[in-house]
Amino acid sequence: MQMNRDFVQQATGQNRPDDRWALMGMLLIVAYAGLAIAGWHWSWLIILQEIELYKQFTGLALVLLFVAQWRLMVVRVRATPGRPGRMLPSHRNWGVLAPLLLFFHASDFGHAYVQLMCLVFLVLLSLGFLHRPIYRLKQSWLTTSWLVTHVALAAMLMLLVGYHTFNSFYYE
Repeated sequence: MQMNRDFVQQATGQNRPDDRWALMGMLLIVAYAGLAIAGWHWSWLIILQEIELYKQFTGLALVLLFVAQWRLMVVRVRATPGRPGRMLPSHRNWGVLAPLLLFFHASDFGHAYVQLMCLVFLVLLSLGFLHRPIYRLKQSWLTTSWLVTHVALAAMLMLLVGYHTFNSFYYE
């Protein structure tokens, strides 16, 4: 029961890190989407993104970020006392950097399954940034729905990333 209380305290904002991080994350998502939709690019970044080694390193950085983010779920499933509550702020803070990493890896939405993967990622991040406002509503069904959707999108994203990784190396 202590683990749940610690996690709820972190989730609802008691002992919380600055809410400006979530706002910054949402602004980065809107900026990324706006730039991708408008087709605006930095020429130096496009040149970098055409280098195979650059794509591999930025892709690896994104995969490592995903693996680090999944640690929270693993700790929650293992029911490690107090750890989920302590890990939640870093989970949120790393999530803020995710749109920036995505931008450096790919400055547009791509096509076909890559576009789906990008959109799933952006929706997943947006849901993550809505965590506190949803928790503050104190509606059990809404919190549960949010959590199930967040985890389902994360699982879907991992499948898409695996497929993308296979295609990237196989068809190179």
